[in-house]
Amino acid sequence: MESLTQWSQWQLELGLPGGMTSAIVVLAIASALLALGLRELSSVSRPSRRLALGAMRFCTVTVAALIVMQPQWVGQRMERVEGKLAVIADVSRSMSVQMSGQTRRSARAAKVLRGWLEETGVAPLLYAFGDGARVMPRAELLGDAYPTTDDDTRIGDALSQVAQEQGQALGAVIVLTDGADLGDAAARQRIADLGVRVYGVLVGADENVKDDAIVEVRSDPVAFLRQEAQVQVDVRSTPARPGPVVVSLRKGGQLVRETTAELNAEGRATVTIPFPITELGRSVYTVSIPMGADDAVPENNERAFLIGATRDRLRVLLVSGRPSWDSRFLRSFLKSNPANDLITFFILRTENDISMASQDELSLIPFPTDELFREHLDSFDVVIFQDFNYGPYRMAQYLPRVRDYVLGGGAFAMVGGSLAFGGGGYESTPIADILPVEMTAGSDSTDDAPFRPVVVPELGLHPIVSLLPHPSDNARAWEGLSEVPGMNRIRSVGEGGQALLVHPKARGVDGKPMVVLAVGEPGRGRSLALSIDGSWRWGMTTAGESGDASAYERFWDRALRWLSRDPLLQPSRIRTDRPRYAPQASVRARVSLRDVRYAPRAHQRVEVAVLDDEDALLSRAVAETDPRGEVEVVVAAPADLGGYRVAVRAQGDADDGGETPWVAQEGFVVEAGGDELADPRPDAEVLRALAQATGGGFHYSDDPPDLADLDVSRSQRIGTDRERPFASAWFFALFALLFSAEWAARRAWGLR
Repeated sequence: MESLTQWSQWQLELGLPGGMTSAIVVLAIASALLALGLRELSSVSRPSRRLALGAMRFCTVTVAALIVMQPQWVGQRMERVEGKLAVIADVSRSMSVQMSGQTRRSARAAKVLRGWLEETGVAPLLYAFGDGARVMPRAELLGDAYPTTDDDTRIGDALSQVAQEQGQALGAVIVLTDGADLGDAAARQRIADLGVRVYGVLVGADENVKDDAIVEVRSDPVAFLRQEAQVQVDVRSTPARPGPVVVSLRKGGQLVRETTAELNAEGRATVTIPFPITELGRSVYTVSIPMGADDAVPENNERAFLIGATRDRLRVLLVSGRPSWDSRFLRSFLKSNPANDLITFFILRTENDISMASQDELSLIPFPTDELFREHLDSFDVVIFQDFNYGPYRMAQYLPRVRDYVLGGGAFAMVGGSLAFGGGGYESTPIADILPVEMTAGSDSTDDAPFRPVVVPELGLHPIVSLLPHPSDNARAWEGLSEVPGMNRIRSVGEGGQALLVHPKARGVDGKPMVVLAVGEPGRGRSLALSIDGSWRWGMTTAGESGDASAYERFWDRALRWLSRDPLLQPSRIRTDRPRYAPQASVRARVSLRDVRYAPRAHQRVEVAVLDDEDALLSRAVAETDPRGEVEVVVAAPADLGGYRVAVRAQGDADDGGETPWVAQEGFVVEAGGDELADPRPDAEVLRALAQATGGGFHYSDDPPDLADLDVSRSQRIGTDRERPFASAWFFALFALLFSAEWAARRAWGLR
């Protein structure tokens, strides 16, 4: 690039470490030394001597302070060079708004572009932008079908992207837009530091927009069954007019609630609409306001939002075979969390303790086996059998029901004790089909020797045993827990099971360490087997030894959350960059892929797809994860309005049926209006501020600038000069001379 002119910019800097703070300290010390020296001069009788000593003290202190602070002049050598010119044209949805005279903003923008490109001698770089910038063929921007498909306008991000691509060659950028920017103001402010001039050309300044709009909809993404949810709706009228506006809430086209918003003098109102949640699962709701005949943007009269309905509490059924410290601690833990709806049955004695007693008196209250296990079992999220023998309570007929409950999506945990696992006779029951372990039957089913369980290294990232984030720290944390008093003997891990904790010495029939804790996912459900009845020692006993009693609660909290499929504990996750999109917009999905051991699946090819409510695949993209098992993928949103899901699966992970399962999903909504059209008014101030900050200019689209008249030069740094006048040897010599002269004079005139 040819240099047009060169110059230097000088500024004063301090060479002292610490900058201005250190300089203030130095000046304070220098002032104190000066004041001390002047105060001592009162004992000198002759005024001429006092004047001479004061002058020497002032000069000595000043020179010393300059030597310590080292002020220096730094000059930046600059040159101005001729740069390239780029034009970025707005292709967001707000450019489809109709202006006065039945002309759309996109048509006005295309007309301006044609005028520029017909000029001779100027060939600007041509970009289209919305939420980012991209090179756009001229035919697409100049044709009758000027694109208006991008979901957002983000001017700062687009300018930064163009400047990064072109580097030092870029001199100026023309931004052709309506100024309806949804980007960060800080991103626009950073453009001033790039050395690129920005010329703003506003489209739509002559509009007299008349529009009623729903500006924003706010609701919780999760609601609870049979309770009321709320949605807040912001309404605006342009031009501002006070008065009532009817706001309607619908679900699937059916009217749910209707209320009235009273617009204030600024034409704004916020209304809260309560509505009942009547069914579980994901549901799409819409809020709308009436559309006038002359409404400029009918798309923003309706907004959609997505709500996932769930139960408000975790329902847990705990059946304990007999009172014990372990059952007491587990029951107390479950009751301590108000989010748990706990149903507990304690068996106080067996049928052999008092032979004359009725079977109905074996527990604190009559044990309603038929009601629980036949009628209400599906209402529980987790079922726990703790040291419980089913035999004396005529429950054999209900065990198939428990198995089917788990295979259908329920969760089951068995906690150890002499009445659990093989000691309770479960090895040949339907419960064996869902437990993740193979049980040992008979009198040899328990071992009373105390031990300390060990985390299986390959599964140290599993959330149930991950007391600390780092595997090595987590292993040491488990080593610091108290021993447990024995265990149920386990033959081996069952088919499809995972051993998380094992015995440090004992071995199963397969020769591997004996299982203490195992988990599995039979059918659509989950199961857990804990072969000890002393996990309570990880709380109270460990607290007595180390002062930390939290391991017990952390373990059981994560165990319950994993059993009940807490989304935060799922191995793989996918998250969209926002909950709502325009039709055919770009959906950015961030994928975190983990295997069943919760280890990152690095360099794995994955498929990300958009699905409808019937699991039909609407769009897809393929990518490869990074070393952390993460990747960002862009897929296209559907053209039709409604609720959809973005899902991810690893290629090559086909199940027995030959179909690869989706490992994570996330819901989103496609709506006509969105944030881009919530406020369709053109905004000139955004472009004026950019032009002023970068030394560019501001224009209207009906009087665009001539490209040949624009200053596309840019300044760039070509070197740095430093002047350090107080770092020379001569200045040190001057200080030594002044100090020596003052010292000699003070000695000669009777001062120290």
